[in-house]
Amino acid sequence: MKSRAIPFLIFLLFFLIYDIGSFSKISFGDCIGFVLDVENRRFITNVTPLDHFLYINIPIFFSKFLDFESIFLMRLMSVIPAALTVSLVFILLKEFIAENWIAVTSTFIFGLSFTFWRSAETVEVYTFNSLAVIIFFIFSVRSLKDNSQKNILLSGILLGVSFWIHIQNIMLIPAYMVLLYLVRHNRKNVLWSLISFLFIFSLMFLVNYINDIEFKYVFTSKKGPWVENTFSQSFFDLGKDVVKSILYLVYNFNVFITFCVAGIIYLYRNFKNQFFFLAIASLFTFGFATFYAVSDNYVYFIPFYLIFVVFIALGIKVLDPKFQLKKLRFSPLLIPLFYVSCFYMVSFTQAGEKFHQEKLYKDGLRYYMLPWLHNNVGCIEFTLDNIQCNDNVDAMREASRQFIELRKKNETLDEIRKL
Repeated sequence: MKSRAIPFLIFLLFFLIYDIGSFSKISFGDCIGFVLDVENRRFITNVTPLDHFLYINIPIFFSKFLDFESIFLMRLMSVIPAALTVSLVFILLKEFIAENWIAVTSTFIFGLSFTFWRSAETVEVYTFNSLAVIIFFIFSVRSLKDNSQKNILLSGILLGVSFWIHIQNIMLIPAYMVLLYLVRHNRKNVLWSLISFLFIFSLMFLVNYINDIEFKYVFTSKKGPWVENTFSQSFFDLGKDVVKSILYLVYNFNVFITFCVAGIIYLYRNFKNQFFFLAIASLFTFGFATFYAVSDNYVYFIPFYLIFVVFIALGIKVLDPKFQLKKLRFSPLLIPLFYVSCFYMVSFTQAGEKFHQEKLYKDGLRYYMLPWLHNNVGCIEFTLDNIQCNDNVDAMREASRQFIELRKKNETLDEIRKL
């Protein structure tokens, strides 16, 4: 099969996987808030960490001017970018690997990784953000190969644009600086790339200035003390953060982690410039996700996972001649069984059963250990039934009530309950 056809087929396959497993009802967390923004059809004019300017305003445009339904739009805003990202992972891997089977196998490892798969099944910004990040990685890696003006310029533009999706991407600035240093002999290209990046970045401050918002709120929020909590953690807390990040890595990539060390060594020996770029990007994205003091920090690892799969793929390439790994090229298809097995094993433990009962209001362990959300419990029915729980869900309840009031104009409560 021609390499050009493979990304398209990967996109179609993962679009089907993610669409079939997508939420049946609006899930918990920030989901209802995003859907409500689109339902209101009022454009976001602020640029703060919780606004996700491009992620929200794109579906608002389609809802306001083309009359698309808000839940349908937000489903597509997860599923389509997710499938595109997975297909682009293949393209990134082909920058390092000639063998299609290794690139396809590794692409499936990433596409079926728990955190990314879950993000594709719910209403969240992270797959859309991943799309911007993977494109930035592709152009950056190509810049280090050919030093072309187009690739260097697009690297700066893409990084700047990605900030308008999620400010987490400031963690990629050090890697971008390394990229510019490594291609510094092309001063004109470097200068244009940097100017483009700074211009797009500076527009965020201008937009907030026009809206009478302080510059600092591009990076921080009035609604949560997450930054302060991050810097006030004890050494014990930091140690727990590291342990959790390792456990996340194991749950996402299980046995395939064993290939990463060989892959890192191969990358250093054969693609030294790309190694330094990806190493710095890994250090800052992994470090930020590890120590950022929020309850759902596991989703912040996705940019790092986009790099980690490169290490896995190169490790498979190195070890294949010795261990004939091609025989195991279909093994990623067993990844869903790994999640199901872990779910049942934890369910049979006393701690697992206790946790399941505590979180039963959102489907217990299934919600936390299985990536798909088909036939899930929804936050609308949770709000309508006034179900009580120990977690702080006040903001979600309020957003749900506002959404219900908007929908009551055209739908019955029984119909809304199913959303």
